[in-house]
Amino acid sequence: MPMQIRPVRSVAILATLTIAIIVVSAASLLVSLRSRELLHARQETISLTQMLMEQTEKNFAAADLTLQGVQERLASPFGRQLALDSAGVQLLLNSRASGLKYLSSIFLVDENGTLVNSSREASIPPIALGDRNYFKVFAQGRPDFAYLDKPTRSRIDGVWSIYLARRLGSAKGGFRGVVVAAISIPDFERNFNTLQLDYVRPIAVYMADGTLVASLPRRDSLIGLRGPELAYETLPAKAKQIFTISGSSDVGGAQTLYLGKLADFPLLLGVTDIEDQSLAAWRDTAIPVASGALLVSLFTGLVAMYLIGKLQRKEALTVALNSANDRYQHTVDSVMDAIVAVDEGMIIILFNPAAERMFGYTAQSILGRQLDLLIPARYRSDHVTHMHSFTGPVHDLPRTVVPQRDIVGLRADGSEFPIESTFSKSVVEGHLQMTAVLRDATQKRVAEQELRDANRQLRELSNSLAQVREQERTRISRELHDDLGQQLTGLKLSLSWLGNRIKEGRETAAQNVDDMRYQLDTAIASVRRIAAELRPRVLDDLDFAEALTWQTREFMRHSGLEVTLNLEAVALIRNNETATALFRIVQEALTNVVRHAQATQVHIGLRAQADQVVLTVQDNGVGFDSSLRKSGVGLVGMRERCSAIGGKFCITSQVGQGTRVEVSVPLASLLLNEVAE
Repeated sequence: MPMQIRPVRSVAILATLTIAIIVVSAASLLVSLRSRELLHARQETISLTQMLMEQTEKNFAAADLTLQGVQERLASPFGRQLALDSAGVQLLLNSRASGLKYLSSIFLVDENGTLVNSSREASIPPIALGDRNYFKVFAQGRPDFAYLDKPTRSRIDGVWSIYLARRLGSAKGGFRGVVVAAISIPDFERNFNTLQLDYVRPIAVYMADGTLVASLPRRDSLIGLRGPELAYETLPAKAKQIFTISGSSDVGGAQTLYLGKLADFPLLLGVTDIEDQSLAAWRDTAIPVASGALLVSLFTGLVAMYLIGKLQRKEALTVALNSANDRYQHTVDSVMDAIVAVDEGMIIILFNPAAERMFGYTAQSILGRQLDLLIPARYRSDHVTHMHSFTGPVHDLPRTVVPQRDIVGLRADGSEFPIESTFSKSVVEGHLQMTAVLRDATQKRVAEQELRDANRQLRELSNSLAQVREQERTRISRELHDDLGQQLTGLKLSLSWLGNRIKEGRETAAQNVDDMRYQLDTAIASVRRIAAELRPRVLDDLDFAEALTWQTREFMRHSGLEVTLNLEAVALIRNNETATALFRIVQEALTNVVRHAQATQVHIGLRAQADQVVLTVQDNGVGFDSSLRKSGVGLVGMRERCSAIGGKFCITSQVGQGTRVEVSVPLASLLLNEVAE
């Protein structure tokens, strides 16, 4: 038979699937758009890096060509005739520098390291530049090449500049000086502002060793220092090879620095792609898409909830209508008491599951049979007569009768048991129906018997305790009179003798005083012995483990039996009342071992088990039939001590297999006793 799905569940499943599809589709779309946006940003950043590399390469190449032009002109026969500080050379420098906007000036440094001429229109006094690297490298005899120095501040106007220099030779090939192009870093950085991008990306130019040359946004304080974003990365060695450095942006989020090396100049150009900015356009799209998906999902959920509510109300009405027809049967089947109904002819017409469990018959096998089947033969006439007396007219008899006598039932296996019963009558479709509610009274009878036994045991325990108390008082009185009294009397006589000797002025031997001190020590020892016999001090001075260890040691010394201890859960016994009760139980158990068990070994254990602490005393003695002996004074005393601390007492034994005493105390009772203390 195919499984049927309830309409409510069908709507819920359909709505859940719809919402899941919407959410998954929207999420997939957003993830795809995000990936595309990041890929686009990456490609755009790489393209921008390559474009800026080419532009920077061209700018520096143009500056180098300008220097080569000045170099060639001054190396010509005409140029060699001109002095480096002449007006003609100044005009040459000015004409060459005017074509490049980012060049602040082109100037000449003679072989002595002195600034002798410049493209600037205003006259500049001679400045010593012999300490500059671009002069030193050629003054030391290096051949001619395009030398790019690190950025420094100009000694003329203080502007950050980077210098590109070439060597000037004399007619005989000697060193004549250096021609230098001063590239203004602020003017160079303005070239980056002309770019039209989706969003502004940080741009930076570095020397080959990572020294920052220029950047956008401008970082004036870091020019001339290694860029912090490079960290300790190994910089590229190949020309035009772009590689990436990942890190975190100042405002949070991931960022990637794309670096490329110029082919002809020791420069690196870097463009930083910040993921948060790259996804700005994606967020503008993602928010409406996510909001739309959320609204559609919410609308779908609300519609589904409305339909489910309607279907649930319909199902509730259907269930209520169906339950009205079989509520009576369900009620009868669910009650814990047995219900048996018969008609006027004492034929069984109703037999609920509780009755099946009580009598051992199935409803199918008992329905339609006489009620006599459930009554022992010797009681049938009496019980049936009682039932017939209750079948008078409905309006003349009470609807319920509580029996005043015991009723006996008969199970399918032939065993008899006492029953408590209540009868009622009603008319169903014009016919009289008798209904009996039956309860097995076996447990009640057992409980009553156990209560009588417990009362008897308590009376015996009370009488025994009274006798023990009287015997203990007699023993203590005898100990005090015969032992302690005699010692104190002797001490009194000795003190009187000593007093008379002192009054008479006669000398007293030290031995006499030592004898009196000995008598006093003996009296004190007697007091301690009597007090220890009443209650061992270990229960007050030591913890439970030490007290139990002392008790077993004393027991082994007097009895000669071997006792082993395993107190793995002793840390849980922190309450004095609990410790005293368990200590006394162990004492009584060990006393019983000596008196009755004829054992050679005893094991005492204390362990944690689930949510309770279990104390066991196990011997290997002769044992006894525990089902026949449960009312001894010692056993009753141990059981009462266990009940006082909220525990459960159990003793198991078999003839020839030893005896086991077990006390289980819930952890909740231990905590309750500890709080009460």
